[in-house]
Formats: sequence, structure tokens, C-alpha cells
Amino acid sequence: MNVLLMDLDITNRRQPFPNLALMKLSQFHKAKGNKVFLNFPLCQPDVTYASCVFTWNAKCKERFSSSTFFGGSGIDPKAELPVEVEHTMPDYTLYPKTNFSLGFTSRGCIRKCPWCIVPEKEGDIKPWASIYEFWARSTTKIILMDNNILASPNWKESLNDLIKEKLEVDFNQGLDIRLLNDEKVSLLTKVKTKTLRFAFDDLAYERAVRKGLALLLNAGISPSKLSFYMLVGFNQDETAVERAEILKSYNVDIYPMLYKDKAGQEPKLDPVIFSLSGYHGGWNNLRKFQRVISRMKEGIKRECE
Repeated sequence: MNVLLMDLDITNRRQPFPNLALMKLSQFHKAKGNKVFLNFPLCQPDVTYASCVFTWNAKCKERFSSSTFFGGSGIDPKAELPVEVEHTMPDYTLYPKTNFSLGFTSRGCIRKCPWCIVPEKEGDIKPWASIYEFWARSTTKIILMDNNILASPNWKESLNDLIKEKLEVDFNQGLDIRLLNDEKVSLLTKVKTKTLRFAFDDLAYERAVRKGLALLLNAGISPSKLSFYMLVGFNQDETAVERAEILKSYNVDIYPMLYKDKAGQEPKLDPVIFSLSGYHGGWNNLRKFQRVISRMKEGIKRECE
């Protein structure tokens, strides 16, 4: 049987980040002796799965027949893989350039941030798997996709496993700085990681950000190892500059995230309001700031035409 997997987020402008659900489907079907193809409709498939993470790519589903199995937060946040597929080791050969392992040790979140799809998609926080379920032993790096690992009941087990196996970890979705305490910071100092990622998306938790930063710095973690995602433009929020200035005072990296609605539209913000004066961090961050400001300018230009 020919199985077609379609990653609808792959575009000419975007290098594909591995789609975890498709990798699990690939492994599941290959174990049954089926042939699996990624984004190759000419294979004459017997069954087709299409996955979309970003809502603005969901329109691509119109190209497929009604017999296609659709999933991904961009199309159906409630779609789930069957249990026997969900807890399968991902097929990392589906994306040949992948040199890391990828997965969740927990699902859901205790927060209800209005800009976030996680509460709708995954619900409350719950343990999901150990790292051994998705860690390919040929790799020494894991990208964790947990949305709030420090809130999960199995947070300590997960961190201890990472420490024991001496794996480099990327907390890709960020850590909740509001949940830091001495015990959690102590374990984080033992985890092998290039960067500890957090978020400062709302000025309302400024006090928690300052308290968390104090715990991290007092534990001997260098500011150069700390990076903050910073949401820009949600509901015309104008606190980005103030939040940036607070973070700059601690000498940490700032990574701006320009809000996109479900249609992929970004807010129309004056680039003068949020300019390079808010920049702080390494070269990658500078390029990110420049892209954000450029897109702001493009939005204003289209509005005036």
C-alpha cells in the first residue's frame, strides 16, 4: 500500500521543520510494510494524510479529496492520532536533514493566554511520555515541544532523564518563568543547553519576570544564556518597548514574535514605536528585529496604497 504524507507548511520560502505527527504516521505504516512518500502526490496513494500547523496554510486542503485524513492545529486543533500511532518512535528519516530528536513529555498548559491555541488544542497540563519514547539514540540533542514543562507533574523526572543521559536540550516552546523556584533553577543549571528560553508577553507579570531572573542570575546562569520570546502587537498592545527595556536592563537576549491572526495577518504597527531601539542580543536576534520592522513597514505601505 502506498501512503502519502503531505506537510502543508512546506513552502518555497520555508525550510521544513519536521512534522512530528507525520513522522509517527510514517513509522507506523513502514512497520506494516507500507511504502511512505512525503509531499509526492504522483505516488498514486492508497491513503493520504495531510497535516498543517499554521492556520494560514490551511487553504491548501482544498486541493485534496474528501477521503484525505486531515490533522494539525492549523486545520483541526482537536484532531488526535490513534494511541498506537501517538506513542510510536518518530521516523526521523522522513526529514533527512534532521539531526535531533523531537517530542513531548507533557501536553497542555495551566495558562489561558488569549493569543494561544494550546488551551483549545491540548487542554490542561498532563504528563505524556518519557524522553525514551522519542529519543533516537543516534542523536545527542532533543528539542522538547512541551508548552509548559515546569507545570507538568513529571517535570522533575523529565529534567533528571535529560541530565542523566547528558543530552543537549532545546526548550523550544519556552519555560514559564512564573513557575521558577530554587529547586527548578537548581536542576536547570545541570541541564545541558545553549539557551534557556522564556517569554515576557504581558506587562502584567513583570514582577514574576524580575523575580525569576533574580533566581537564575543568583544561581550563576549567565545572562548570555537567557533568551525571551516577546509577543508584539496582540490586541494593539503597546507595551513592547517597555517590556524590551526591562529585559535589556538584565542584558538578556530578546526575540520578538509579531502576532499573526488565524488568517496569517499581522497587526498594523508603526515601526517607529517598536524600532531597533528595542533590540538586544546576538546577530540572529538583530536579523529577527529587522524582519519584524520590515513587515511592519510593508503593512503600513499596503494600508496607504
